[in-house]
Amino acid sequence: MKKIFYLIAGIALLGYTSCMEIDNWDAPDANIHGRVIDSYTGENLVMDNNDWQIRIWERSWEQKKGIVANHQDLPVKNDGTYNNNKLFAGTYDMLPYDGPFWPVVDTIKGVVFTKKGTQQDFTVTPYLQIVDFETKLGEMEFQGEKGWPALTMRCRIKAPVRTDLPKLYDVMPFISMLANFCGNSHRIDIDEYNRLARIEVRKSWGQEMQERFGLPADSEISGWYETKPMPLKHGYTYYVRIGANVDVLGRKYNYSPIVKIVVP
Repeated sequence: MKKIFYLIAGIALLGYTSCMEIDNWDAPDANIHGRVIDSYTGENLVMDNNDWQIRIWERSWEQKKGIVANHQDLPVKNDGTYNNNKLFAGTYDMLPYDGPFWPVVDTIKGVVFTKKGTQQDFTVTPYLQIVDFETKLGEMEFQGEKGWPALTMRCRIKAPVRTDLPKLYDVMPFISMLANFCGNSHRIDIDEYNRLARIEVRKSWGQEMQERFGLPADSEISGWYETKPMPLKHGYTYYVRIGANVDVLGRKYNYSPIVKIVVP
């Protein structure tokens, strides 16, 4: 019986030690970073956090063994930059993807990721631009009480490229009181605000210009979009902006700058 026990134990130990081979693969430590630049302004394209991605395909294995690589997505920060230092060194193709800009057709090929770091910038053309953004603080009656601080926002929208522009989907103000940033994923999400804030469009650019503003269909700049007054609270600081999007894929917003609102 003891011989059988020792035999089983020996086999188990042999199996265990055979699994303890040394992993000789280096941890991924290559770095890729860069900017996503607005072609109209030459500045970084402002956005929400992790709103869209830089899509990458590693081609090193494909070149060596004929393997077709799956893509990975690198998040872009709200300041229009990206930085990732946990990738395997190698050769990659890269493409800005699913953002509020005209599709980027030409993939940048053969970008070499190294431990020392590689910078790769991209220039994109936004669908829309928010111009003449303004805010106004007044008073309103809310929930049966008078004297509530009331915020109104307004802007105009510019569409430099109108040929084949997808339908204008909506115009949306964003309000945050938790941080000095706001956007579609960083906002006060209350039915009352959403009801007062969102301006639904869902029309072609030309139809919208004619029907809402009485402008020529090919106008580059719209008339004024203005929200209904939105209730705020006394003694708080808010950060606000406005965005507009078109009806494609993820419906990501083109944003105005962020404005700080201090309510007495």
